[in-house]
Amino acid sequence: MNSLRKFVSSVKVLAVTLVLLLSFFSSAAMADEATCIVRGPITIENGSFDYSKTRDVNEFTVRSAIVSLPVGESGTIDSIKITGPDGKPELGCPTVKDVKNGTDLIPACGGPVVLKTGETIYAAKGSDFGPNGNIKSFKITLCDDFS
Repeated sequence: MNSLRKFVSSVKVLAVTLVLLLSFFSSAAMADEATCIVRGPITIENGSFDYSKTRDVNEFTVRSAIVSLPVGESGTIDSIKITGPDGKPELGCPTVKDVKNGTDLIPACGGPVVLKTGETIYAAKGSDFGPNGNIKSFKITLCDDFS
């Protein structure tokens, strides 16, 4: 009887340990990478750009919008507007000055936003980019994590 109690006690400890391990290492916590949508490359000529792209998207929560520019380049995002399949704006962003490589635009745009499934229009305008003013590798990466 004494060995049965030890066995049952060991099984209980093992079960509790297993539950804790599963809760700490759930599949959501172990996701490999964030899902991202890259807008670009966008060509900046004479310090400005005007970009528009229509694309079908699945429902997607944008938690970060990271700017990719060559080192030393900076400028102003005059506007970003993402229009959903129902024709209503899903994201509108005011002027963001001193944008450079690594800038996250989401805080300036009012925080995370959910894009609805369907045909979505992404439009952006920018100005005062320099010192070069002619850039072929400008990108904005929209991700579902807080990069």
